[in-house]
Amino acid sequence: MKKIYVLLFSFVLILTANVGQANAEGFTDVKTGADKIMYLSNEGIINGYGDGRFGPNDTVTRAQAALMIARALDLDTKPRDTDFPDVNITHDFSGAVQSAADLGIIQGSNGKFNPFATVDRGQMALIIARAFELKEEEVISFSDISINTKSYSAIRKLLAAGVTEGYTDGTFKPSKKLTRSEFSSLLARALNPADKNFKLPVNVCGYEPKSKKQDRQTVNCLLTREALKVGIPPEIVKSVATKESGQWKQFNLDGTPVMAPDGGIGLMQITTTAGYNVDLLKSDLAYNIYAGVEMLNTNFINKNLPSIGEMKREELQSWYFAVMAYNGIKPKNSPLYQDSGLTNTVAYQEGVFSLLYSAYELSNVNLSPKGMRTTDFQYDKNSTANINFQKMHYEVAAADRILSKEMFEAGDDTARYDGRLRPSPGTSLKELANITSKDQITILGGLVYDEKTNSPKTFAWYPVKAEQNGKTYYGYIASKYIK
Repeated sequence: MKKIYVLLFSFVLILTANVGQANAEGFTDVKTGADKIMYLSNEGIINGYGDGRFGPNDTVTRAQAALMIARALDLDTKPRDTDFPDVNITHDFSGAVQSAADLGIIQGSNGKFNPFATVDRGQMALIIARAFELKEEEVISFSDISINTKSYSAIRKLLAAGVTEGYTDGTFKPSKKLTRSEFSSLLARALNPADKNFKLPVNVCGYEPKSKKQDRQTVNCLLTREALKVGIPPEIVKSVATKESGQWKQFNLDGTPVMAPDGGIGLMQITTTAGYNVDLLKSDLAYNIYAGVEMLNTNFINKNLPSIGEMKREELQSWYFAVMAYNGIKPKNSPLYQDSGLTNTVAYQEGVFSLLYSAYELSNVNLSPKGMRTTDFQYDKNSTANINFQKMHYEVAAADRILSKEMFEAGDDTARYDGRLRPSPGTSLKELANITSKDQITILGGLVYDEKTNSPKTFAWYPVKAEQNGKTYYGYIASKYIK
């Protein structure tokens, strides 16, 4: 078996392995998507039929899909009995089915696998998203996809990866049977994401790089997506952005980039430009955000800064010193006043967390490390030299740990919520129900953003299923009210 190792979003497909092989150039029935089919054929990934046909309009069965995924992931494909009564050791695909099922990649229905049922577009989105653990989700507006569509989150993930798209009539057609030609297009895009001729363009967050006037919720999306990409609580990044640029502005009214007297550039006020493209820091909002997030992430893993608790990324306390270092580990940002031992409320990190408390209903929370003493921070208050940290670790009691409200994923049912369940991501429509922390909610997909594009809100919205008093509701909850 040929092993093919691919990066995130990669998906390997081997079709009709028990028939003769033909070169893409020799397929007599291929009219559309020939470049992608040729690419995969030349790579030895897909085969045609022995009579020179590729069969572009033939459908793909669940058994074939399981075999393809198993081969792609180098799973055990040796025939064996399975957990499904309709798939046994006599089927050459049985080992692949069981291996894929063991990993939760492909599931059965009513105890059966239904190996010869055909795969549709929605099902394939689920298979690819599970197999390669895709995380990023793009906001979608297909008329035939709602938040209670089973493949809702998976479709968003494939869209974010540039692997699939909808139709010109505004639909996705999740129930449409997938053909070999369509399968090949999905595969070629996934295998070769750097090839602009294969991969579909992804308009991340609706961002238009050439525009100097980005609406507030586009910026909210860009900040949130970049934070999640590297595992930073979005609340942290957005609070830093608010501290640096209260209105989240990259450009002045005249279209020139925002520049601070100290040389800070753009929304994230980047002053350390080594290793970055200065022109892009000024002209490209997304790149400016990327640079700021990367700096925060670098601070988080910096062993020269004190650690807090178990340094779990989802715990807000863990980011205290990383946020401090974003502005500089200078005497002005000492957590405590040297003379009195009182909290330095004007320190940069304290200002950032104060903004976070206000934006996310955390007024009774203090994210500063407990047990700090003035002797922990050695410095000359009349100097601009860096603080010399004398204590390199602070404990956090389990009961005091505060988790991010914006790092939940589809399927998570651990979140608790006190607030209104809305029919859309915003407050313009009457609530569907008032949800309490006693009600069960399940996250259905990644964060979406306020329907009013210029809403000043910092938080985002989760699509959820809520169960209350025997009734099931589908709607949106504001991340700030998650407990």
